[in-house]
Amino acid sequence: MKDSQQGLRVVTAAEMARMDRQTIEEVGIPGAVLMENAARGAACFFRQVIPGLSSQRITVVAGSGNNAGDGFVLARIFHGEGAYVRVVCLRDPDRLQGDALGNFKILEKLNVPVVVWNEALDFDAQWRWIRESDVLIDAILGTGLNSEVEGLFRKIIDGMNTLPCPILAVDIPSGLDASSGNPLGTAVRATATATFAFPKIGHLMDPGPEYTGKLQVVDIGIPPTVAASTDDGSPVVRWWLDEAFLAGWLKPRPSDTHKGNAGHVAVLSGSRGKTGAACLICQAAARAGAGLVTLFIPSSLNPILEVKLTEAMTYPILETEEQSPAEAALHDILDFVDGKQALAMGPGISLHQETQALVRTVVERASCPMVLDADALTAIAESPEILKKAHLPLILTPHPGEMARLIQSSPQAVQADRMGIAAEFSSKYGVTLVLKGHRTLVASPDGRIAINSSGNPSMASGGMGDALTGMIAGFLGQGFDPFRAACLGVYIHGRAADLRMKGLASRGLLASDLLEDVPSVIGSLEGMNGQAE
Repeated sequence: MKDSQQGLRVVTAAEMARMDRQTIEEVGIPGAVLMENAARGAACFFRQVIPGLSSQRITVVAGSGNNAGDGFVLARIFHGEGAYVRVVCLRDPDRLQGDALGNFKILEKLNVPVVVWNEALDFDAQWRWIRESDVLIDAILGTGLNSEVEGLFRKIIDGMNTLPCPILAVDIPSGLDASSGNPLGTAVRATATATFAFPKIGHLMDPGPEYTGKLQVVDIGIPPTVAASTDDGSPVVRWWLDEAFLAGWLKPRPSDTHKGNAGHVAVLSGSRGKTGAACLICQAAARAGAGLVTLFIPSSLNPILEVKLTEAMTYPILETEEQSPAEAALHDILDFVDGKQALAMGPGISLHQETQALVRTVVERASCPMVLDADALTAIAESPEILKKAHLPLILTPHPGEMARLIQSSPQAVQADRMGIAAEFSSKYGVTLVLKGHRTLVASPDGRIAINSSGNPSMASGGMGDALTGMIAGFLGQGFDPFRAACLGVYIHGRAADLRMKGLASRGLLASDLLEDVPSVIGSLEGMNGQAE
């Protein structure tokens, strides 16, 4: 289900439960209707995942809640199509209630084979009911799970994961925390998952995708008015960052556009041995559409960059003895960026003490929006309160290690709570935060969070972060607000990598290669070249 304006919301288990409850109790749509919609949508998706599914031996492994009820409806649907379907109930059906109980009784009337697990009997003798299957449908535990899986359920889930047959999960792989993506002791490793109404955080945040497999969101009929707010009435502001979310953000430029009104981006990057970072940022900002790009570069390195850069201009500045930007360059930098639309700062400028001091002063005094990355993040890590002194918006683009330094923590702790840490830091310091990695996050100080859908493992190479910094600065320079500039940069950066690799390999992509495909992705978002394939 899409928001009435744009994009696909991402919800927690509690938010989804509230939406279900409100739809049933306040709107008046019966739970049985939602369950039927869910199962029929899941069945359609599962047929796409496994062609000829209705000719397979299907076993629905069911628990005792509404997740089991969804499984019972699926069993009825596939039984009606002529499939050999068996339902294995891991709990006594006497414990069923409501819509799940109603759909179980329908199975009995249709003579769908149902067996009930008896823990007093031999495990192996009963295990064959599951083992002797072509396809398993996981309907054991739903999104409401909030404690570790134990006992029989854990043994069954671990056993299912050893079988060679595909597993199709109903709503969420059993055992996966819907609100974090962490397995609660254990979790089903599904081939595919059909989730209902909205993707859950757990489907998208690592390690959740490893358990979810291919994901499909099924519209079950939650009204847009119900979906629009949380329990306290505030809107759900987590979004899946894809082409649908960005729809309408980029429009073809007017015919009278010229370089002078397409944004001027300044770049402070580069030192001895790290001129490549400066080059990539400048090229990426131009590829994103910035009309003009000017690079501040230590004066002795200027001849190198004048050769490497064709379109961007250079501005030689005073340097330290290690050929990095010197504090004495401060006034030149501040004077030049006055009236410019964006400043990208950090990659490759070095950790020289004087250069780091320069960065901190520029953050406090510059009169244009800034994108901070790499060495600039290190410069503020010991005193992030400096961020609150900036006159204009800031976008920070840390990887997990840099994020850990910013909050005096560890990369492991950051990875364990990426969304919570990104949201807290963004709110505390009033910055837009881009937390890089698989499923890069964009967090806005107003609470909005976007989870990126694009990108692939071939991007694990030097220079990718530099290119991203330049692209975000390029969109910021064109007048997009920080959240939108970051979202555009992040998505297009990853989508260009997807377009370039086209599933051919998981390695071998260079950052400079990626930039060549940026115009194609932009054209797709502008509606000028159809969808990028």
